[in-house]
Amino acid sequence: SLGITNKDFIILYVGRLGQEKNVDFLIDNQEYFVNKNKNVKLLIVGSGPDYDKYKEKTKKLGLENNIIFTGKVPYNNIEYYYNMGNVFVTASTTETQGLTIIEAMATGMPTVCINDESFKNTVINGLNGYLFDNKKEYRKYMDILIEDKNTLKKLGKQAKISTNQYSSKYYAERILDVYKMSIKDSKNKK
Repeated sequence: SLGITNKDFIILYVGRLGQEKNVDFLIDNQEYFVNKNKNVKLLIVGSGPDYDKYKEKTKKLGLENNIIFTGKVPYNNIEYYYNMGNVFVTASTTETQGLTIIEAMATGMPTVCINDESFKNTVINGLNGYLFDNKKEYRKYMDILIEDKNTLKKLGKQAKISTNQYSSKYYAERILDVYKMSIKDSKNKK
């Protein structure tokens, strides 16, 4: 229904479409990738105040076949979109936790993110994705992932492993450790 085939390389963005998310950056760079490979598509999942502006910009650039907008999707269906992507991207510098990054990585997808404080503890350059500072670096890292299937696979595998620390089991184990330390401290005080 989205016009995506098995031959397509999907660059995925999931999130709000507002100026603060810097989706313009992703759209502006898409032309570069399409000029090198017509099967590179940017899939933008979400909605927001700039939705119509981004769709119009895509039309002006002549990239309607390579930038796909889904609009808002039900949260319980979001996993299907994550599973379509080859690489997750974001250029937002207004995140507090970067939950979409963790969700994407949990599906085994490497991430390419702007070098922002909210992503530094999750994305490790060359291990599970890349952090970029500018357009040149973004294009370089994306070129690597588009052209080198082995690197894409290796980083994807590491991305999935990296998210184990965010699992409910791991969280419960950390909480249990806190209780054990409290009980031990309480006994020592007596």
